[in-house]
Amino acid sequence: MEGRLDAVGVFGYSDEEGTEAMTLDGKLDQAEIDARVRRITDLVEELTAQRAEDRIGERVEVLLTEDLSAEEGPGVWSGHAAHQDPDADGTTTVAGVPADAVAGQLLAAEVVGTEGIDLVARALAPALSTGPAGR
Repeated sequence: MEGRLDAVGVFGYSDEEGTEAMTLDGKLDQAEIDARVRRITDLVEELTAQRAEDRIGERVEVLLTEDLSAEEGPGVWSGHAAHQDPDADGTTTVAGVPADAVAGQLLAAEVVGTEGIDLVARALAPALSTGPAGR
C-alpha cells in the first residue's frame, strides 16, 4: 500500500514546563535541532510539491476566499481545496470564476498547474453552494 501526503507539520523538540522530559540529560543543542528541522522541512516541501503535481488534471472543490481580480485579472480568486487547511496547507488559485461569485462559495475546478504546494485551477461550473460567508 502506498500513501502520499498533502501536508506535513515539522517542528523541533522543545521542553514543556512540568514534564519529566525537562529533567533528562543528553539533549541536542538548538543548532542541531534547527539543522534537523531544516533538513526534514526541505524533504517535506519536495514531497508535498510532488503531491500537488500529481493533482494536475484532477477535479477539486474549491472554497472561494478572496477575489484577486484587481491584481490578477477578471475572474481570478484564491481559495482552498478540500485537502488544504486555510492556515497551513497552501492555496488554490482559480481562473474563470463567474463574475457574481462571492467569498464562501464552493466551486468545481480542474487543477491545471502548481506553484510549489499551491494549486492553479480553472473553474468548471457555476458555484455549487454558498457557505456561511456567502449567505
